[in-house]
Amino acid sequence: MKRIFLDAQSSTPIHPAVLDAMRPFEQTHAALPSSPYHGGKQARKALETASEQVAALIGADSGEEIVFTGSGTEANNLAIKGIIQARMRFGSHVLGTALDHPSVSLSVKSLETHGIQYDILPVNPKGLVSEEETLRRVSDQTILLCVPVSRPELGQVQVVNILGKGLAKRGVALMMDATTGGGWTPLDVRESNATLLSLSPHRFHGPKGVGILYKRRGTVLEPQMHGGLQASGWRAGSENVAGIVGAGMACELLQRDFSDRESCALKLQGALYEGIKKKIPSVALLGPLPNDRRLCNQLNFVFEGVEGESLMLMANVRGLECHTGITCLSRGVTHEGLADALGIPGDLIRSSLLLSWHASTCMEDIHAAIDILETSVRRLREMSPVWDGLRSGRMMSRLSLLA
Repeated sequence: MKRIFLDAQSSTPIHPAVLDAMRPFEQTHAALPSSPYHGGKQARKALETASEQVAALIGADSGEEIVFTGSGTEANNLAIKGIIQARMRFGSHVLGTALDHPSVSLSVKSLETHGIQYDILPVNPKGLVSEEETLRRVSDQTILLCVPVSRPELGQVQVVNILGKGLAKRGVALMMDATTGGGWTPLDVRESNATLLSLSPHRFHGPKGVGILYKRRGTVLEPQMHGGLQASGWRAGSENVAGIVGAGMACELLQRDFSDRESCALKLQGALYEGIKKKIPSVALLGPLPNDRRLCNQLNFVFEGVEGESLMLMANVRGLECHTGITCLSRGVTHEGLADALGIPGDLIRSSLLLSWHASTCMEDIHAAIDILETSVRRLREMSPVWDGLRSGRMMSRLSLLA
C-alpha cells in the first residue's frame, strides 16, 4: 500500500540538495567553528554562509541578524524571554493572541511572577487580529507584541505591515512567530517592521534539530543558555554545524523556488477543496478560503457528524497520514482555547481534519486522499447518532457558523 503523507504542517522530508550540503559536516568536517585551525575556519565560513542565506530569504539587512537555535520552540523562548527580560525596566505590558503557540504564550506566562502583565488580543472567526484594535491596546507600559504568522488549524496569513510601523513609532517590539507558516507564505522583515521572527526549517524541507531567529540589528536580548560565547553570545553551546548548513540551504532553495512551490501548492489546494466539497456533503472549512490570506499548502476541513480523531485513525488504516492539528503538540494543547477565541462550538473543531502537503506532493496523492476520506467519512457517518440526527432533521447543522 502506498502511504500518502499530508501532515506537512508538522514536518517535511529533507530536500536532496540539503542533505548533500550537510553530508560533509556530518561525515568528514568535524571541527568546531571556534577552532583556530583550517577545519574550524571552514566550519565558521559555513555558518556565515548559512546566515546570509537566511537573511536573503526574509529580507534581513545582514547575516549578523540571524541566530541559530536547536528548534523553533527554542527560538521562540529566546526571543520572548530574552527581549522581555532586557526591556523590563521600560515597561511590564505584553500583548499576544489566543492563537499563540505554547512556546510563545508559556514563555510570557513564565515571567508573570516578575510583574509582567500578559493581555490577549481578540481575533475574528478567521483568526486575524485587528490592526486598529491592537494599536488602541498599546500603552506606555507595552514593550512587546507577539503575533503568529499563521495557526495550523486555521492556515490564516497575518499581515502586519501597518501594525509594525505603528509599533515601531511607539518603541514597541514586534515578535512574529513563523515557525508553522514560514516557507509557505512570503516573509519580509523590512516590510513588516518585525523586531524578531522565528522559523522552523524542517517545515520547508530543511533538517530537524535546528531553528532560526531573526533579531533586528541593535535589538538586545537576555541569553537563555549560558556557558559559552557561541552565536555572538546569544546562545551558548557547540553549534550544530551540519544542521545549520542544511537550514541555510533550505532557505536558499526556498528563495529560488518559492514561486514554483507556491503555484504547485495552490493547484493542489484547489483540487482538494473542490474534490472534498463535491464528493462529501456537510463539509466546511476552518479559517479563510483558498487564495484569501491563507497558506497555500493546507486546508482544515470540518466533517459534520464525524469525530476528527476517529477519521484520522480510519484514514491512516487506508494509507493516508494526516492529523487533527500538528503532531509536535498534543491534541489537548493544540485545541486549547481555540474554539473560544473564534467564537465557535468546540465540537466543530473536534470534527476537523488538517491536511497539508509539501513540494514533493503530487496531484495523484490528492485524488487518492479524497477517495480515502470519502470512504472513511461515509463509514463513520453510518455509525454516528449525530449524523443520523442531522440527516433526519432532529438536529440543526451549525456549519453556517464557519462561514
